[in-house]
Amino acid sequence: MSIEDGTENLHVKNVVCGPGHGISIGSLGDHNSEAHVNNVTVDNVRLYGTTNGARIKTWQGGKGSAKNIVFQNMVMDNLWNPIIIDQNYCDSSTPCKQQKSALEVSNVLFKNIRATSASEEAIMLHCCSSVPCQ
Repeated sequence: MSIEDGTENLHVKNVVCGPGHGISIGSLGDHNSEAHVNNVTVDNVRLYGTTNGARIKTWQGGKGSAKNIVFQNMVMDNLWNPIIIDQNYCDSSTPCKQQKSALEVSNVLFKNIRATSASEEAIMLHCCSSVPCQ
């Protein structure tokens, strides 16, 4: 499931998914664009064998915000990235140029989440130094 720019007041509930990609907010702000996602709740979700679980990904250089986001009551089995916030997303074969602007990621809540990870890092928070996650 991909939650994209312009999404507001979304409540996702009672979803079972897998294998696959998981639940991602973004990617937001690619090519220095402006994007906004506000007031999203993901509740009572079961994921199995997916690449990601509860994910927010934004490109550096973008503008806008991803705020008031709740991931709660989730059970995730054998995921590569159970919880990930990446404000420095770069889907390129060459490294992306470091930029100073980034989308604001704020007021994010992870509550009542149980997961097993297929990788050594179950939780990954890659926040931008100039506009850090809050």
